Parts: sequence; structure tokens; C-alpha cells
Amino acid sequence: MPDRNQGGASAPRSWWRRYWWVPVTLGVVVIVPAILGLVALVSGPPLCGNGLTAEGTPQVCIGIDIDSGALAHGDRLADLETKTAALNANVKGGDFGTIVLLMNMTPDPNSDSVAFLSLRHQIEGAITAVWRADNQTVAGGTTPPIKLMLANFGAGANYWQDAVDAITAQQNGQHIVAVTGIGQSLDNTRQAVNALSEAGIVTVGAAVTADNMNQWPDDIRIRDFFRVASTNTDMATTAVAYAASHHYARTMLVKDTNDTDSYASTLGTAFTNAYTTRYHTAVPYVEPYLSPDGPLSTMSREQYMANQFAGMHADICQDKPDLFYFAGRGTDLAAFLTSLAQGGACGLTSVTVMSGDDATSLEGAPLPNFGDLKVTVLYTSESSGTEWQGFPNGSDQVQNYNQFSEAFGRNGFAPADLQDGDAAISHDAVLSAATAARLDPVATTNPGTVAASFLRFACRRTIPGASGDIAFDQNGNPVDKAMPIMRVQSDGSVVQQDLAWSTGQAFDPAACP
Repeated sequence: MPDRNQGGASAPRSWWRRYWWVPVTLGVVVIVPAILGLVALVSGPPLCGNGLTAEGTPQVCIGIDIDSGALAHGDRLADLETKTAALNANVKGGDFGTIVLLMNMTPDPNSDSVAFLSLRHQIEGAITAVWRADNQTVAGGTTPPIKLMLANFGAGANYWQDAVDAITAQQNGQHIVAVTGIGQSLDNTRQAVNALSEAGIVTVGAAVTADNMNQWPDDIRIRDFFRVASTNTDMATTAVAYAASHHYARTMLVKDTNDTDSYASTLGTAFTNAYTTRYHTAVPYVEPYLSPDGPLSTMSREQYMANQFAGMHADICQDKPDLFYFAGRGTDLAAFLTSLAQGGACGLTSVTVMSGDDATSLEGAPLPNFGDLKVTVLYTSESSGTEWQGFPNGSDQVQNYNQFSEAFGRNGFAPADLQDGDAAISHDAVLSAATAARLDPVATTNPGTVAASFLRFACRRTIPGASGDIAFDQNGNPVDKAMPIMRVQSDGSVVQQDLAWSTGQAFDPAACP
């Protein structure tokens, strides 16, 4: 090999030495996209299907899930989406109706007070209702067949406009005869319901109970809104009646003053009105608080609320109530109970804490250790797995529930999922929508005409719901729905304490005017 330090012409460099940068560049061109693709696969936006768009951080799919695909990375509803797709695949031809279940389908446990299990149970109930509508005659026959589609408006219904736009865009193509579910009673969900009504789409709320959910704006009735759940006024009236029958002497109202949360704010007003009507005097002790509108940056919602409730301790010790009525969300009720347990002794020996149906979120979590203080936790529910336990086996209520329960199990859902009542109330909303659509001969070609069919279920004519017979008054509210009174035990399990009606007696269609 020649010595490059010797005189004369130097030896030519090899191609690899002269063009070393070419393979390196090519490698970068190949490797970088691969790395970026892997990053996108792990942390990028979900592959949102037909009818959906990616929104938020972390991104989730907003809109109507036409193809029953994933709604988020690591989608925890994948098994139910598969069941929904299989259900819809059985519908052949172009003559069908679609019922949309609109909820927050991607709840964040750090900020949303909606329990994920409750969401699953409501979807299971909706699937069961559509299966029954297509395979049994309970919803006015079996034709035209009914499809079910899930729709997502995100946490706090913050993307309600996008979801409503996606639904209305598919109104004719997918023959959308009704939207059900709606989730929580919030200003955003009221706006969604109003926008759907303006588009000529009926909404049948499942567990929305705020008295003003059917009004927007300026107390104007939303004409195409119906619901199968008792209102907050019904729940508060029932709670006051229960308190009177048990002779509580010193009542304290703990109420949320967050005006954007229609459920909490109207529940406090409803209890105040019911108490005044019953006793002809104001509630003797009132402790207001203000819940946050969304997630907090420096602490959990539970910690934040526990600090607020701790500030009530001195008043509680001085007023010594024997009954608390908690007008707020179930997730905040848990913080209130913690504060009550940890506040220190102050002469109380025995108290009852009562609340509305959102307290179902307490189920499954053990109650705090109250020490020597005896605390009974009750709430009025929309339905429960033991709702009709005191009725004769041959009664209509028991038979209707058993038929629902049998279909629920036939679709592969666990009996334990029936206990909180969420599946039953969702089933009843979807079943009501399917029954009303079947009464309308042009529902699948003119979906905007379905609302008129609900007027037929005014009192004498009812829909055989799992949570009781369903009829609607002129405002779209249910007529005298039964409300189980549930007791939360120390281990978090729930048992039925009683069954009540806001009028004090069971609904009887034969007694209707």
C-alpha cells in the first residue's frame, strides 16, 4: 500500500469515504418516520371513525359512532362497541330506525363525577332494550327494526355542539328517530337537548332529573324533550315525606350553589320548597358550598371539597342536626362524609344523611369510620335491582322487570350490573323511544314526526318499563314514578330501605282522569 506521505499524486478516495453521508441520510429518512409513527401509535390521537372527530387533550372521539369503533386510546368500552356492532349487523335493508345513546363516553376519573361503571351499565341497558325491540313485541311489534348508535359529547358535555352537529348530519341517512341518555343535568346538556329539539329530534332522558332540564332558554319548554326519571322535585318531596314519617326534629340542608350544575342547584331549591310546603316554615339550618366546574390543577376535587366541608364543622356542632339533606353530586357527598367522620367529636350521637339519585356513585366504596357517631346514609334512586321485592310475583311490575332481567342476561350481561338501577332506567328510555317510533308510520322517513307519538302515553296508556309503568305529563315528565330509598352500608354495599312515590301512593293507570 502506498505511503500517502510520500511525494507524487495521492491515491483516490473510495466511494464510501467520499459519500459517507448518503447512507446516513437515507437511514435518517427511514428511521425518523418510523420513530414518529411509533410515537403516534402510542400517544397520538385515536383513529376516529365515521361520524367522529378527535378533540381535547388527551384526544377522544366526539360525535356519533356510526361504525361502533373505538372512542379513545385503550378504549374501555371496546366489548360493548363490539356488541353494538353485532346488534346492528342483524338489521337488513333500508327500512330501520336508529336510536342514539348520547353520553360522556370517555369519562376522566380525575374530573368527572360520572362513575365509569354507571356508564357501562347504561350502555348495557340500551343494548338490551334494542334487542328486545327487535326480538320481542314489547315495543309495539318488531318492525321496523331498530339500530343503536353511541354518541360522545365529552367531559361535562363540553363538545355538545360538535356532537349535536354530527347527529343532525346523520338524521336522515341513519333514520335517527330519537336520542336518549344525556347523562348529567348540566347547562351544556340542556343546550344539547334544546339544539336537538330545534333540529326536530326527540330526546328521551334517562337519569336527568333537574327540574329545569326541559326548559331553555328563559323557562321556555323544550317541546321534544321527555324523560323517564323522576324530577328533583319528586325526589325532594319524597325525602321530606320520609323525614316526616321518621320524626326528625332538626334538619340541615347542605346545598351546592354552582348554577352551571342544574342537578345540584335545582335539588337544593326543590328540597327547600318541599320542606316549606310540608312544615309551613323554612329549613332551619342551611350550609351552602360551591363545587368546582372542572378539574383542579393543584389538588383533587375530593380534597378541595373536604376542605370546604371542614369549615362547616363548628356550625354542625352548634346546630346539632339529626338529619342532613345533601343537595349535591355524589362524589362531593363522599367528601362530606369524610369531613363528618374526621371533624372531631362535638356531641352528636346519631345522624341520617339523605341525598338524591346521584349518590349511586357511593356504591362499592366503604364508608369512612365514624367512630362513636352512628351515621345512616340514604338516597332516593330511580331504580334498583330489588325495586319490586315486596310485590307479588304475579304483579305487572315484577313480570315486567323479570322479562327485562332475562333479556339482560341473555345478552351476556352480569346480574350484578342490575343492582344500581342504571341499566333499567337506560333500558326504559330506549324502550320508550322505540315504542313511540313504532307508533309513527313515517318515523323512518320523517324522523321529526316522532314527538307526537309520546302524547299517546299520557296516563292511561303506559309503556311497561323495568323501573315501573311509564307515562308522561304535558311537560314530558314521568307520571308518579316509583323511587326506591336505598341505604349505603359501611362496606359500600347498598340495600333497599323502602319504596316510595312523590304522591304517597303507587301509580295506577286505572285512576287516571
